[in-house]
Amino acid sequence: MVKPDFFIAGLGCSAGCLDVLKTFFANVPEQTGIAFVVVQHLSRNYVSILDKLLQSHTKLPIIRVLQDMEIRPDHIYLLPEGKFLLIRDGILRLIPRTTTHVVNYAVDIFFTSLAAYAGNKAIGIILTGMGTDGLEGARAIEGAGGIVFVQDPASAVFKGMPVSVITGDEPDVILPPAELAQALTKYYKTGEMKDDEGFEAAG
Repeated sequence: MVKPDFFIAGLGCSAGCLDVLKTFFANVPEQTGIAFVVVQHLSRNYVSILDKLLQSHTKLPIIRVLQDMEIRPDHIYLLPEGKFLLIRDGILRLIPRTTTHVVNYAVDIFFTSLAAYAGNKAIGIILTGMGTDGLEGARAIEGAGGIVFVQDPASAVFKGMPVSVITGDEPDVILPPAELAQALTKYYKTGEMKDDEGFEAAG
């Protein structure tokens, strides 16, 4: 399997994530060389307009993944309603979310595939949300040599997802949304996480 030559950041979130995503992407430069994939918990019949709501907060192109497509850096890709998302061989692939999927594990599903594909180029970012989705995916990313960023629960309206990863894993960075974006940019530039780079490593 050919591995990517750029970082791919998966952002997992559930309830309360709109304002967090606005803040995060407002602090991401136009050119980072990173591809961003937002995996948000969505009701099957809800028509998301997240692309329209986010566009005024970033200059990066925002794409709803409506068919299998090649991932490219400096783009934001959004999970559509009624689907799960995988990445294989550089292609974002949609799979149906059926009525048998009572519990939504969209973040774990994508993060696990991201770990398998991208290895040390995988970045998992867990933001506000209820439940524990993202924990297994975060473990997979770290196991593959990638890194995990988590929103500081003190800054999250819904703390379930961040707390589950903090208590069940050892994330590399725990910061509020704006600082997470800044830390990510510094990580891309240096490939390292050091306290003297201006952000704190977890633990």
